[in-house]
Amino acid sequence: MTAAYSPDTQTVPQRLDHIQALRGIAALLVMISHLLIVERKYSPDQILGDWAIYGMVGVDLFFVISGFIMVYVMWERPRGIKASGEFLYSRAARIYPLYWIISAVLLALWFVRPDMVFSSIQTSPDIFKSFALWPQDREPLLAVGWTLVHEMYFYLVFAGIMLLPRKALLPCLAIWFALISAFHIYYIRGLPELNAATSLITSKMTYQFMVGALLAWDFKRGGGVTPSGKFEKTAALILLVLGIIWMASELTALREFPNNSGRGAALAGPCGLIVLGLACRDLAGQRIWSPFVRLGDWSYSLYLTHVLSLTVLGRIWAQFSTEGLIDNAIILAVMVLATLIVSGLVYRYIEAPIIKAARNTRRRLFISSPN
Repeated sequence: MTAAYSPDTQTVPQRLDHIQALRGIAALLVMISHLLIVERKYSPDQILGDWAIYGMVGVDLFFVISGFIMVYVMWERPRGIKASGEFLYSRAARIYPLYWIISAVLLALWFVRPDMVFSSIQTSPDIFKSFALWPQDREPLLAVGWTLVHEMYFYLVFAGIMLLPRKALLPCLAIWFALISAFHIYYIRGLPELNAATSLITSKMTYQFMVGALLAWDFKRGGGVTPSGKFEKTAALILLVLGIIWMASELTALREFPNNSGRGAALAGPCGLIVLGLACRDLAGQRIWSPFVRLGDWSYSLYLTHVLSLTVLGRIWAQFSTEGLIDNAIILAVMVLATLIVSGLVYRYIEAPIIKAARNTRRRLFISSPN
């Protein structure tokens, strides 16, 4: 059972099962948004409505979770060059190997059937930049890779912050926020068109990472935002409900979602409340249904494989799809189940062994650092 938070000892749960479950839900939301595209492409009629596109909010949740977890996990770690290097190694080892494997599968398929991999836009991907997760003006080979480009940028900046004492975290976040905000204030006055790297560095999506990091900073310090005592469970529920209501309001107001330029700033707050509310449930020692935690374990595999799985299944469906919604209901359920099975298998036989090997290598390379 997850240990409850004690305001006297300032201890917090080591594993946040609710946040892990949220990872899985976020990946599932993104999959649903792509399921809408598949249904519209391969079926003459649809069950899923325009609402399904809002599943892309899973990306925003991922970014806030990322900021939260980075600060949460690294809070007690020492600072300095070695700690920063260990952090970068851990993050790169977590992101790149599975991403490279799935991208290699797509690359092989692209050479044989490019229409199955990159048919939605005319410009071919930059293969080197796609594998390197380097900013580019085109979509990467693996479409969801654009979010990982942002993640690697977050990690690089955070590694720089880890070179400084722990007390520098809040000032660094404030300076980072101010620089991006100042840029956008002046950008509307007619600065030249941005290249891919500058667009990444100045993206408002970074606000979401900052919000997550700020909440974890307060969470670890037992500060004023984090509830404590006998009202923990009630406060956690209130934060969660308010976050969902706020998110629904922002999504309704956004136009051209998910490509609206104000999305990063607009959704940072509600996603932050949802993450904080769930973290506080762990703080209160509340349990969560274990299949949701397992889905969270599979979330990265699900995120990377679902587009390919849905594409293959959609092309099979197109061979026998008929008018009416009965086949849609059956096939969509089968597609969701099959995609989850694929992600579970990929996690068990590919991702989990990679994680174990990377962890063992990290211990050998940084043996004096805490595990």
